[in-house]
Amino acid sequence: MKKDVKEEFIEQALRYIEGIKKGPLSKSHAAHKKLRKICKHQCEAEDRGYQFFSELVTHEEPAVRLWAATFLYLSDPTTATTEFQSLEKLKSPHISGGAYMNLKDIERGVYKITFD
Repeated sequence: MKKDVKEEFIEQALRYIEGIKKGPLSKSHAAHKKLRKICKHQCEAEDRGYQFFSELVTHEEPAVRLWAATFLYLSDPTTATTEFQSLEKLKSPHISGGAYMNLKDIERGVYKITFD
């Protein structure tokens, strides 16, 4: 049975952070590639992924919320920024650090999303 796209997104977000935390990095790189593919497809939708990412930005796992907020920024920058601020407060190096960097890029006006 083929996985639902949201289930795949969640699984890959968790694999990504696990690879970063515990290794091997090849696990993280593979998950990153799959996440980018999912996100590119969702962002090409008419709503720029709003429905997809706005549901995932409330997930219980911080890694899922970080990835969802990253791409939700295209369609709902206010909610994405609020989520980055919330994640930054977790003081989890891998999650908070990513949220912090995204916030700094937004603050400097250089935040951009790429799919390559």
